[in-house]
Amino acid sequence: MPARAGDWTKLSNINDPLPQAMKFIVGEHSGWMHMLVWLGLFGLVASFHGIILGYSRQIFALARAGYLPEWLSKVHPRFKTPHRAILAGGVVGIAAIYSDELIQFGGQTLTANIVTMSVFGAIVMYIISMLSLFKLRRSDPDMERPFRAPLFPFFPAFALVAAVICLATMVYFNFLVAIVFAIFLALGYVYFLLTRHQREAAPSDALLEE
Repeated sequence: MPARAGDWTKLSNINDPLPQAMKFIVGEHSGWMHMLVWLGLFGLVASFHGIILGYSRQIFALARAGYLPEWLSKVHPRFKTPHRAILAGGVVGIAAIYSDELIQFGGQTLTANIVTMSVFGAIVMYIISMLSLFKLRRSDPDMERPFRAPLFPFFPAFALVAAVICLATMVYFNFLVAIVFAIFLALGYVYFLLTRHQREAAPSDALLEE
């Protein structure tokens, strides 16, 4: 619907394209418009709880396994929640909100670029997953597999080719963002190498005892 509500280029770089398209179609004071806004508001509040729960536990788990500073793996003595991970992720999120219009590159706002880089990450993950599947089938054919990829090798090969095409398309239309993504990927790999001893010293299966 947003793509057919007037000029799509005016909706491409804003954070709320659906309400803006709805306003163009039914008018700013329409009851349908107000219903959409309220439904979106309640959905946003409900999503916040899931997002906070997800990012805090991910930061906590990575810190406990040695991928992030151990300081972030502490839990609250009374509530038994990863309070430091919750606050750390919240600070990053608030900083991103207030710098959305201040940090722009590639013709997009910070939020749009973060979303684009997350898509880059997802596509790269798909490609690595498919390559790993082919490698494991060749190097360890007798490995126990609770789930087998259907129509192997045709279906995984099709998924691999499609993912490569998607990645090439993303790079073509977002070249500057692709460079930034590659830089972050390289920095992440360097950090991974530098924290090897920290991961080796971390407990393999620490329990929540604090």
